[in-house]
Amino acid sequence: MKRLDARSWGFAVVAIVATAVFVRLGTWQVDRLGERRARNANHSALAALPPLELPGTAAGLPTDSLMWRRVRLTGTWDYDHEIIIRGRAALGSPGVHVVTPLRLEGAPAVLVLRGWLPAADGLSADLQSSRPPSDVAERAHTVVITGRVLPGEPSSAIPPRFTRFEVGVHLVLGSLDLEAAERDLADPILDAWVLPDSSTDAGGAGVPRPVAAIPPSDGPHLVYAIQWFSFAAITLAGATLFLISRRRDSQEGSRT
Repeated sequence: MKRLDARSWGFAVVAIVATAVFVRLGTWQVDRLGERRARNANHSALAALPPLELPGTAAGLPTDSLMWRRVRLTGTWDYDHEIIIRGRAALGSPGVHVVTPLRLEGAPAVLVLRGWLPAADGLSADLQSSRPPSDVAERAHTVVITGRVLPGEPSSAIPPRFTRFEVGVHLVLGSLDLEAAERDLADPILDAWVLPDSSTDAGGAGVPRPVAAIPPSDGPHLVYAIQWFSFAAITLAGATLFLISRRRDSQEGSRT
C-alpha cells in the first residue's frame, strides 16, 4: 500500500465513505422493517380484542382509541348519501366499492364499506340491485354490523364529482378520502371507516361482494436493505480489486 499514489489514496477514501453510507442506509431500512413489524403486530393485537359497541361502550371515545379495533355498529343505512369509489378491481374484473353511511342513534354517522360491485367501465355499477326493496328501505330497517375501524385513504388525483345513477345522484371518489366524503353529509361522521367482517346483505339481488382486509405487509424495507448492503459489498470489493491492480501496475513500472 505504500506504493499507492495520491490519486489511489483519494479513490480509497471515497470508496470507504461510500461503503459506510451504503451500510448506514441498509441499517436504516432494517430499523424501519422492525418498526413496521411492531406496528403490524400492534394492529393485529387490537383487532383481536372484543368488539366495542357503537352506540354504547365506545360512545364518546376519541377516534384514535377506536382505530384498528373491531366495533359492533347498530343503525340504519343512509342510501341517499352512498359514496362510490371508482376503479376498484376484484378477481381481475373492474368495478367499484360501495361505501354507505350507517346512521347511529346519538353518535356520528359511520362510513361502512358494504362491498364491491362489478362495473365494466369501473364506474357505472348497478346500485339498485345492491339495495333492499323500496318498501323495506323506506322503513329505515335497523342493521347490526361488526367490522374493523380503519383510517381514511390519501386523496386521489381524480377530483370528486357527482354522477347520476339509476337510483339518483351520488358522490364518486377516486379513493376513500374521508374529508371529501364528509362534505357530502349533512352531519358529522366518525373520522374513520369500517370494513365489515362479513357480507352486509341488504336484501337486494346483487349483494356487494365482501372486501377482504389487506393482510399486514413488511413493505419493501427488507428488499431495500439487501440492495444497500449489496452496494456496500460491491463497492468495497471493487475498490479493493482496483487498488490491488494499481499497486501491481506500479510495481511492474518501477522494475522497468
